[in-house]
Amino acid sequence: MKDNDKINALQQQQELSRLQKMKAKGKGKYYFAVLIGLILLVDIIDNITTNATGSVTSAFIREFFIEGHLFGKDYDLNSGLALHNTINLIGYVIGLLTPFYKAQADRYGRKPLFVISTLGMTLGLLIVYFSKSYFVFLLGNFIMTFFLSHDIQIIYLLEESPAKYRATVYSFIKGLGGLSAILLPLMRNFLLHNDETLWRNIFLLPGIAGLIICVLVFLFARETETFVQGRIDYLSIPQEERKRQKQLLKEQKKADSNKAGIINAIRFIFSHKELRDLIIIKTIFDAAIIAVTNYEPIMTEAGMTAENKTIALYFYPVIYCVSVMISGILADRWGRKKTVVLFGTICFVTFGLFVLSARNLWNPRVVGLMYGLYLGGYWIGRDYMEIVSTEMVPTDIRASIVGAEGLLVYIGMALGFAFVNIGILFMPIWLTCLVFIVPCVSISIMLFNSKVRETKGIDYRTIE
Repeated sequence: MKDNDKINALQQQQELSRLQKMKAKGKGKYYFAVLIGLILLVDIIDNITTNATGSVTSAFIREFFIEGHLFGKDYDLNSGLALHNTINLIGYVIGLLTPFYKAQADRYGRKPLFVISTLGMTLGLLIVYFSKSYFVFLLGNFIMTFFLSHDIQIIYLLEESPAKYRATVYSFIKGLGGLSAILLPLMRNFLLHNDETLWRNIFLLPGIAGLIICVLVFLFARETETFVQGRIDYLSIPQEERKRQKQLLKEQKKADSNKAGIINAIRFIFSHKELRDLIIIKTIFDAAIIAVTNYEPIMTEAGMTAENKTIALYFYPVIYCVSVMISGILADRWGRKKTVVLFGTICFVTFGLFVLSARNLWNPRVVGLMYGLYLGGYWIGRDYMEIVSTEMVPTDIRASIVGAEGLLVYIGMALGFAFVNIGILFMPIWLTCLVFIVPCVSISIMLFNSKVRETKGIDYRTIE
């Protein structure tokens, strides 16, 4: 045991020396600008990966289910979508492992996961492009789902940005990253030529770009200053003192100052009433996530042509970009709470108008406007709930808390999945989504406004 202690002490001393040299070296005059550029590029890949499958849902349902007669059965759009969603549940089960993966950022640093997550999204895109069967297509989607939920680049951004302008910097990066989703309808025009049998082409260019971006992140990104300083502070404590603190806090059944991991993060969440309330509220909000992403099947079921759907899809990236930039300014001036309430309200109101406009085959630009407002409002509300959670917890367990949060909100996502998947077998998909989205979003934003305190201007380094 003593030999192990000596080995651990030596390893920790080597790590401390390495981190001190890293801090002393500095990051250069233009490093923050370089980092912002890298984060933006990764967020572009993230946005395209997030929206790519949803933009061609009807196309692959038609190929694999309606025309391909998967398992030798006949399907229509709703029954094929319901079976796909059921099979795709495996991906969400795999997704339960992602919080444990994300928690490693508290142990080994942000950069290793930054590189791996970027590579993982890219790999998923390329597998889907080369897929010849439904099950290879699923494999690519499972890989994308696993790595999409990490958003390590956002932890990077939040930790490296000045506290006073954190939401503003975040919103401009998210806005520009979201604008990249306009590449999807552009690729539909130039790569599909409104022939939806060529849907795989949507995945090739972002897959190639992702490989290049992954190399750039590996070469030029450095560990976040917040993580480096926190780790230095911990390793600078004498080993005997650290052991004494660990034992004391272990007896009290609380996580020590360097204890990353999902189980300890869940304990932390449930021992803090305000954070616990926030996670419960976000679970209700996230229950609607399956319903809000069914925009393309709703347009297809309403009878919109492939050309009109492409026109409508152009509007979301622009509207989201403008909305998220405005949200950052509002969040730093008004506060996080008012921002969530505003954009949550926009979400459920404009979703009703989206359904109305699509069902009545209004001008596709009107349909696209409503689609952009409701989906953009949803993602903005969700993002700022997560930002509030990061502004409630200390740096050394922040990634673990975000990971544990992702694990807990799967409860809400599972309920939403079950409701939508069963509902579309008995009701039109638009009605199924409508009766689920409106109560989930409206109830959660009312609870958020009344139960969660404002966190605007919090300095991450001062959180105990």
